[in-house]
Amino acid sequence: MTLKVSVRRKVSIFVGLAQSVIGAFATVFAFLLYHNFAELQVALNVPPKDVLLYMLILIVFGLLSIISGLFLVNEQ
Repeated sequence: MTLKVSVRRKVSIFVGLAQSVIGAFATVFAFLLYHNFAELQVALNVPPKDVLLYMLILIVFGLLSIISGLFLVNEQ
């Protein structure tokens, strides 16, 4: 690998890392929402019957974001 990294590669790494971090935050938020950390369900006015649906959506979004971000970082 050469020492010079193209601008496209730098932007790809930055966007990939940002996307992975957002995905990780979504996954952690799903965990916190499920376990009702700091009365989060009450603060967001989420009915208990809908918590699993929101958790599923957040976990799927988070994992897809993490995977996509890692593909951007590892792009050759």
